[in-house]
Amino acid sequence: MTSQADSLTTSSATVRAEVAELLGVDASELDPDADLIASGLDSIRMMSLSGRWRKQGIDVGFAAMAANPTVAYWTQLVGEHAPALASGVEEPAADAGDPHAPFPLATMQHALWMGRNELTELGGVAAHLYVEFDGFGVDPDRLGAAAAQLAARHPMLRVEILGDGTQRIGDRPLPVKTTDLRDLDAAAAEARLAEIRQTKSHQLLEGEVLELALTLLPDGRTRLHVDLDMQAADAVSYRNFMADLAAFYRGAQLPDLGYSYREYRSAYTATPPANADTDRDWWTERIPSLPEPPALPLVPRAEQRNPHRGTRRWKFLDAQTRDGLYAAARKRGITPAMAFAASYAGTLARWSTSRHFLLNLPMFGREPYHPDVDRLVGDFSSSLMLDVDLTAAHTPAQRARVVQEALHTSAGHATYSGLSVLRDLSRHNGTPTLAPFVFTSALGLGDLFAGDVTDQFGTPVWHISQGPQVLIDAQVTPFSGGLLVNWDVREEAFRPGVIDAMFAYQLAELDRLATDDAAWDAPDPVAVPEAQLAVRRALESTAERSGDALHDGFFRSAATNPDAPAVISGSGDLTYAELREQVLSVAAALTVAGIKPGDTVAVLGPKCAEQVTALLAVHAAGAVYVPIGADQPADRAASILRSSEARMALVCGDGDIPENLCALTVREALRVGARVQDYKPAAISPEQIAYVLFTSGSTGEPKGVEVTHAASMNTVEFINDHFAIGPADRCLALSTLEGDLSVLDVFGMLRAGGSLVVVDEAQRRDPDSWARMINDHRVTVLHFMPGWLEMLLEVGDALPSVRVVPTGGDWVRPEMVRALRAAAPGVRFAGLGGATETATHNTICEPGELPADWSAVPFGRPLPNNACRVVAIDGSDCPDWVPGELWVSGGIARGYRGRPDLTAERFVSHAGRIWYRTGDLVRHLPDGQIDFVGRADHRVKVSGYRIELGEVEAALRRIAGVDAAVAAVLPTPGDRRGEQLTAVVRLADPRLSVGDLTSAMAELVPPHMVPSHIALVEAVPFTVGGKIDRRAAATLLSESLADRGDGPAQTHRAPSTALERALADIVASVLSRDGVGLDDDFFELGGDSVLATQTVARIRDWLDSPSVMVTDIFAARTVAALAQRLVGHESGSARLNAVAELYLEVVAMKSDDVASALGTVPGSTSAPMR
Repeated sequence: MTSQADSLTTSSATVRAEVAELLGVDASELDPDADLIASGLDSIRMMSLSGRWRKQGIDVGFAAMAANPTVAYWTQLVGEHAPALASGVEEPAADAGDPHAPFPLATMQHALWMGRNELTELGGVAAHLYVEFDGFGVDPDRLGAAAAQLAARHPMLRVEILGDGTQRIGDRPLPVKTTDLRDLDAAAAEARLAEIRQTKSHQLLEGEVLELALTLLPDGRTRLHVDLDMQAADAVSYRNFMADLAAFYRGAQLPDLGYSYREYRSAYTATPPANADTDRDWWTERIPSLPEPPALPLVPRAEQRNPHRGTRRWKFLDAQTRDGLYAAARKRGITPAMAFAASYAGTLARWSTSRHFLLNLPMFGREPYHPDVDRLVGDFSSSLMLDVDLTAAHTPAQRARVVQEALHTSAGHATYSGLSVLRDLSRHNGTPTLAPFVFTSALGLGDLFAGDVTDQFGTPVWHISQGPQVLIDAQVTPFSGGLLVNWDVREEAFRPGVIDAMFAYQLAELDRLATDDAAWDAPDPVAVPEAQLAVRRALESTAERSGDALHDGFFRSAATNPDAPAVISGSGDLTYAELREQVLSVAAALTVAGIKPGDTVAVLGPKCAEQVTALLAVHAAGAVYVPIGADQPADRAASILRSSEARMALVCGDGDIPENLCALTVREALRVGARVQDYKPAAISPEQIAYVLFTSGSTGEPKGVEVTHAASMNTVEFINDHFAIGPADRCLALSTLEGDLSVLDVFGMLRAGGSLVVVDEAQRRDPDSWARMINDHRVTVLHFMPGWLEMLLEVGDALPSVRVVPTGGDWVRPEMVRALRAAAPGVRFAGLGGATETATHNTICEPGELPADWSAVPFGRPLPNNACRVVAIDGSDCPDWVPGELWVSGGIARGYRGRPDLTAERFVSHAGRIWYRTGDLVRHLPDGQIDFVGRADHRVKVSGYRIELGEVEAALRRIAGVDAAVAAVLPTPGDRRGEQLTAVVRLADPRLSVGDLTSAMAELVPPHMVPSHIALVEAVPFTVGGKIDRRAAATLLSESLADRGDGPAQTHRAPSTALERALADIVASVLSRDGVGLDDDFFELGGDSVLATQTVARIRDWLDSPSVMVTDIFAARTVAALAQRLVGHESGSARLNAVAELYLEVVAMKSDDVASALGTVPGSTSAPMR
């Protein structure tokens, strides 16, 4: 007997002939060692050939073929693998069942069917393709007859999708609706066509697979409207039935088809691929390491006015452009499809916060079960998930090789579908996981509209496709002798302008690659559109500065108005003359003690008026000050003293005298200095270090920030000039010296000739004292952290004297600004971004009427003489809306004292300037302003997704009735995923519940950004410095979790009624769990759309409940809610509970008992068994 392998001729000539057939060339023209990709072979045809050989019993994988695409190597592969499967694969027998009986949906059909459900993420949309053909003289009667023949030829055009997730062939006719507009003028006819298009472009076809409509227009023109529900037909099928419709319309007779899609599905199910288990295992191993989809700037669904609206961007590439791209790609061993895919992936990367992401590729392949398979209409598509990492790919050629390699790797394991991978990812992450960024290549499938189609019906003038759970479907299709490049987009999911900028960026790259071969290997150009750069440049400004040192302005004020009040405090007031005398005395004492210009002096002690004298005196002596507060732990204070290189300590108030360091108290210094006659302040260069402030370091060791007089003066002079601060102003000096707001309090106010109202150590944590001092002393200026302002407004609702409040350093809530404006009518408020390394402030936003959609006041525009960049992970500038790290240049610190390594890391050179990398995550708004997103060190990963805690907090604050929120990630004891997203929330509206907040968040953010636990608190904790205390918030959350147990399982409710117990048993069996509680979430337990379909099928069958739908599972999610919905369907529970009792009795029986009761052989029953 001759085996199939024996009958296979594996010679080079045979392989060469098969490849030549695919390429459409003569076999003699093929060099066995030539690169077939360079010769024009694409991925689709390689996959087709691989599938053909597998069906012949030759197990040659696509990845192996792609690794060395030559006839010689493929001949070797065929020879090596043919003997291994000598028996081959027999053609499956035809399905002789009832052609009208229901049969299962294919994997992609099921996904599209579930996507129509509004309750699914990015759902509520039908997958359909809508096309208009502008022709002349199309006859309605002939078209109707052709449509009838088409429906008879292709049963899938009459398919009905049933509620249980199956399908059956119906007998619905395919009518052609005709609209007569011949009596209208041209303008009116076009308006009516636009109305029709608007309706059909976004409709959900209910029960209809294909809708054909013909509009009769003036002057004999016609418009054919073709609307296809792609649940029933894929892209190749579209070409098939349109070609058949054109043939029937011109009167052609087509041979009958000897095979059906239903038979194909039966055969496909009966003959699983030999490597299915291997491919599944391969993907399972990689599930934990697969990336998330691209993180693009999206609009929360609740804020989308029309979340289902789809739009299309398109560009026609002529034959010359196409050929240029093809030639350049093939020259580099890259298929044209992968060149386009890489261009799309590179564009996504530019607008994504991560260069490593998941890309979704639809695949079109048909197993050769029958000669007529290629002529059928049906869904033969599948999907492939590509793990694309472009982090190190900086040129188009590099990206193309990365994407092509990712395709080859994934395609080698393609029998496990991309949708199955996503389901596994969802179960692993514990939250629905999508791959909504799709690249669809129809290269190799032929022209979208065959010549006969356009001959009969006219030119395609409008087409758009859409699909559920897709945000962008980027497509490249042969069209009219060239290529059609288009994006079909869920428009309102994206921030304004994002899609236009992205599409323009890709088109510009394609144009370069088609016309400039060197562009393939060149670094990327700037991704930010020139219009956006121009807006940003317009917000930058310069201002002439005085060249003063920080203390120079004080001495001028003292000379101009010596008797004006300079310091007001509980220990006594000082005029400018009195303060000047004290400053010079203490400076003289420092000089006598050996302090020289440039030396460092530590200023120690509690907050008090003496600190003002101390700072000015240190500068007058030409020295640098390092403040250390009285509440610093001893070890930290000692560490700062060591790191600061302080030569001496100047102790204020009743502060402790440090050991092992020369020290003077201010009082001693006043006595010593009084004996020095005619002391002159030291001359200081503006570039000299003014102070060193120690801030928290990531290693636990504080780091000292060296700030020059010039850098700090840039901020001081701007604030004074911008707000016209002058001698009549008074400032409440609340900040400790370690906080850089103290620089504005002391040096800014005394430069302006105003008065400092000093808060002492005993009052600095008491907002009642602040409010009293503000009103008693008629304070006009508050340099406050947002947290302090929140505390003040809690106790002080009338602050009539306050006229200027610049605040920054943390989130600034719009509600707080409104409260401030109510308490201080006419106040000038500004939100500022900044850091100690940027000399207190670097940006400003002085808002007018606060927009309703603001969750926080933006950082705003750069201060004069400053520049800001929003920088991506590769060092490039980010386009509008894309988060990146804020870099600041201009008025910035010198670096970190004694830390050249850290200075080099955080202060970097770019384009001839030194920039400070702030660690703030920000984004540019379209008006050029900078908006704060969060901190880079607050970027976490939960459920497989990168999450900015700031975005979660912003979404919570956006909920009406929420006053403040802090998010944190905490361990989840006993959970394999390890961590959970949590939040503390302070309510302004006490009627809100945690459930209300969770429901509202589900409308604002994706599921993975909804906190699994929310603790309601009376007050959000703040640090002494006025910033949100995240450690304290995490402690509150840990305590809250401990109070309720480790999670939802601690509040387990067991099912009680027969119906609840039966449903719980069915759900547990589907999910392969030992038990399910009343309130356990189906999807959190690992459920997905496929398992939901199985659950519904079992409920229908075993509980005799035909009205239950898959949508009930999505809406209910828990057994308790599902039981209520089933009772609601039947207007009562009696029958359902009775059936459920019977089910439970059967489940409890042994298999032999069931068989005896049913009169069947043990093991053959279809009754429910556990």
